[in-house]
Amino acid sequence: MEMRIVAPDAASASALAERLTSAFGSELILLRQARSEVDVLIDREPEPAIARIVDTVERWFEQARVGTVELRLGERSYTFVRWTPVGPWS
Repeated sequence: MEMRIVAPDAASASALAERLTSAFGSELILLRQARSEVDVLIDREPEPAIARIVDTVERWFEQARVGTVELRLGERSYTFVRWTPVGPWS
């Protein structure tokens, strides 16, 4: 099983791949810089691995100052979006 993370640009994908490599090891991470994607191989115990991946991506997302990042797992897709207030209610 693998989770694909789509970043907004190649530099962001590279920074995310570095963070994921620190957490999971280089043998489980594949950077597809030309497509701004990072693949994470989930080799065993998928539930805790998925939770760790999401946690790592979430912490990176909070610091990266990017607008969105997409996580794909099987046929499902999840998008992190930076919340921005639009103004006061009238």
